[in-house]
Amino acid sequence: MEGTTKTPLEDFIELYSHIKDKFAELPTVLTKLSSYSDDIVKENSDLKFKLKEIENKFTKIKTEYETKDNSVEEALKEANQYKTKLESVENQMKGLREMYEEMAQERAEDIEIQDLLAIYTILFEKVFAANPHTKILLLLQGVDKEEWTRDELVKTTGFSPAAIIKSLHDLRNSGIVETDDSATKVKLIKKLA
Repeated sequence: MEGTTKTPLEDFIELYSHIKDKFAELPTVLTKLSSYSDDIVKENSDLKFKLKEIENKFTKIKTEYETKDNSVEEALKEANQYKTKLESVENQMKGLREMYEEMAQERAEDIEIQDLLAIYTILFEKVFAANPHTKILLLLQGVDKEEWTRDELVKTTGFSPAAIIKSLHDLRNSGIVETDDSATKVKLIKKLA
């Protein structure tokens, strides 16, 4: 014999003899394999479905993000525009506030001067005009006559001689008029221009 070459039938018989005991289990194994294959196909189908759902959710979230991102950018632009307008209005208000404060200060000064003049007017009309001092000074200031006698002042002002003497002494002590020793003659020291 030239070698041990086997025929295909012999190979099959030899192989079959080794596995014939296991061959009876083959239908069970094939059933399990088929069931396992069906499970894998179902799981694969489920995974594809879930992947599609996740892709849809991702697309939706991405679209929402882009929309919100655009909305945020638009809101920021709008906020910046309002901020610029607000700064402009604040600058205008600052200018108006400064102008108002200046006007209020000037008005306060005007009011103070007006109030002061009103007080002086009331004092002059109600207090000093009734006072012999004021009438004597007005006569001495308003008339070109340089020297007056006490009797002329009594007749012109309408005050008593005692009130005129007292007023002349007060005006002399204040350095406004000059009088002789008996205060019978009076002269204004300096006339107002």
